[in-house]
Amino acid sequence: MKIITKGVTQSTLVKEFVALPTPCNDVVYYPAKLADLAAEESYTVFQTLSQKSGLAYLVVTQPGTAKIVLAGSKDFINEVYQAIPWSAYEIADGDYQFDYKESPSLQALEDYFLHLKKQ
Repeated sequence: MKIITKGVTQSTLVKEFVALPTPCNDVVYYPAKLADLAAEESYTVFQTLSQKSGLAYLVVTQPGTAKIVLAGSKDFINEVYQAIPWSAYEIADGDYQFDYKESPSLQALEDYFLHLKKQ
């Protein structure tokens, strides 16, 4: 497990997706709808996988930014993601399905990941 908290990575809009560079020099994509939710002050968490390195990442969105907060194996990140106690949602459009969880508040998001770092 690697907790990543330093810096914010610049993301780029690509059609209906946001391209997010990863620490392993890859790019992962998430639906632009999550960036829209973040602009409305909804805070989301999702997991994604680098096809290049095989590393999985846990990403949080906030207004104006997406930040990778945790990296590890696919199984580990999935386990951490599944344990997050917030409501789960799905974005489905044609050939893809994207799952995410929504934090009740920015404070809840910060508290959850601060507690996770201490474990």
